[in-house]
Amino acid sequence: MSIKKGCYGFNIIFKVPNEDTERMDVFFETHQSFMRETHHMDGTVEPVILSYSVLKGPELNNPLDPNSGDTGHTLFAINEIYRGPEGCQAHMTLGQSREAMFAELMALTEQYMVSGLLGMPVEYSM
Repeated sequence: MSIKKGCYGFNIIFKVPNEDTERMDVFFETHQSFMRETHHMDGTVEPVILSYSVLKGPELNNPLDPNSGDTGHTLFAINEIYRGPEGCQAHMTLGQSREAMFAELMALTEQYMVSGLLGMPVEYSM
């Protein structure tokens, strides 16, 4: 199934001091394993994940100038897309059942999240 208007998803941006990036890397390794173990790529049993990605890169002084140097922080962006709100809810239910992983997500979110869209509909896609 392709991503289209009416699908739902999550997009969270984290700004992490460079000396703390290993903590985020460990979390995302755990999270990706969780996603592979509990989510489906097709079928009718939720959660069916249409897209999952984590981007990572330096926060630049001027994002439009790659030669501007970095701020000493690393940006992480996680993006997940589901067929609809039911997939988002199933994802959250499964995630919360992994108490240690969910507690770490909440701690990272509180400490490093700079922006987030949680369980929001897709408005534009190709």
